[in-house]
Amino acid sequence: MTGPSRRAHEGTDQTETVRVPVQRSGTADEVGGGAARSGGARRAAARAARATAAGTRGRGVYLLVTVMTLVAAGVLTVTVGRHYQGLASTSEFFHRHAYTPSYDPISNVEGGLQPNTIDTRSSRPDPSIRAISISPAGVDLLVGGQVRHSFPLRDSVTALPQLASVVNDPDWLEYDGKGHAVLHAALVVVGQTSFTIDAPVTSLVLESRRGVLLGAESGTLAIDGVSIRPSAPNPDPEQRAVDQRQPFIVAASRSQLIISHSHLSTLGRDWNSSYGVSWTDGASGSITNSEVDHTFIATYTDAAHDVTIANNWLHDNALYGVDPHSSSTRIVVRQNLSEHNGRHGIIFSDNVTDSVVEDNVARDNYLNGIMMDAESTGNRIVGNSVTGNRGDGLVLASSPNNLLADNTVTHNRIGVMVRGDGGDEGVTLRGNEISGNQLASQGISLAGNKVSGNGDTWLPRRLAVIWSPVPVTIAVLIGLTRRLRRRRGRAAGRGRHSSAATIGV
Repeated sequence: MTGPSRRAHEGTDQTETVRVPVQRSGTADEVGGGAARSGGARRAAARAARATAAGTRGRGVYLLVTVMTLVAAGVLTVTVGRHYQGLASTSEFFHRHAYTPSYDPISNVEGGLQPNTIDTRSSRPDPSIRAISISPAGVDLLVGGQVRHSFPLRDSVTALPQLASVVNDPDWLEYDGKGHAVLHAALVVVGQTSFTIDAPVTSLVLESRRGVLLGAESGTLAIDGVSIRPSAPNPDPEQRAVDQRQPFIVAASRSQLIISHSHLSTLGRDWNSSYGVSWTDGASGSITNSEVDHTFIATYTDAAHDVTIANNWLHDNALYGVDPHSSSTRIVVRQNLSEHNGRHGIIFSDNVTDSVVEDNVARDNYLNGIMMDAESTGNRIVGNSVTGNRGDGLVLASSPNNLLADNTVTHNRIGVMVRGDGGDEGVTLRGNEISGNQLASQGISLAGNKVSGNGDTWLPRRLAVIWSPVPVTIAVLIGLTRRLRRRRGRAAGRGRHSSAATIGV
């Protein structure tokens, strides 16, 4: 090595330091700041995640509050907002004779047989059966089916005082000349004869014995302004129904029976066409502005036509107030009050057609108010009030194709009942008010009718009380829930700050 180089080398430290450039990441403050920024981002992300979770939990809580409130309102709606009432039973034993075909009672009495005779060929005439027969030829007194006395007349007998004068025997017919008469035999109007029981007669007593009746056979019998009753009605209603001594009124064989402004009481029994007041075998006529009570059936038709039953009070009868039956047609039942009867107020049964039940009141009967039964179709049941019956209000039993309109049906067991063959086929049900019944309907929809307050219907006022506060309740509960959550959140935040401070110390 040369000199100068050597001196230069000797003038320095013995160890030579070699400096290598080092790339630095920054100052300590810069490093700390970066770490802080990274931790802040993580905390922010954590806060965002917690906020999202809290929001989700919040929405879940609010939804839960809403659902619980709606469920509570729904439970109250079903339990309190609807009227439930158990249906009362309508089953009650009532004895009826089995139906037995027989001749009409008028024909039997004329033949000297008891009115309920079935086999006329083997039955012998009974001399206790007596009848006064009024015909165009005159008056005959029949005993056991044989003419005992005959009174040929040029002019027909048309009134009861005149008849009493012709007969002139109080054992057959009594008349006191003051309006009171007593009949001791059947009185039958036959042929084309017309006979009227009216003023001056105001009271007629029919003797309580077998074979006594008022009847028309191919003739016309009119009763106007008269009170008619038996001489000794059986005091037991159940026994009276089978007591053969009970007199009755009947029109048969295309005759006419016209009754007006009269009071008929305790007539009839449970036998064919012997029920009380009856039109049978093609008969027609009317009963108007009259009272019929405590009979077996107040008014009955069998294969009759064009019978009007109007403006009557039919009450406390053993079975029915009005009973068109057995292929009767064009029957008009209008503006009657039928109440407190042992079964139905009004019933059409066995193919009664083309008839009208209008503006009647059928109330407080022991079974149904108004009933169509056994293929009674093509009828109009309009504008009636049917209320308080122990059974159902309007009933269609195997009787489709009827109109039920503008009736008021209240406080019965079932308001409208439809059952049996045919169901509600062809049934028009409109404009009726169905309210306060134990059950609104069965077997038919009540759409198009006014239905309220029945045992199976909603109670609007209670529903309003239940549902009107629901929105407010939901809002209040959500507000309280939100406030509690915020309070819990603040408490949790204070707890975290306290923990952080403790760690920093």
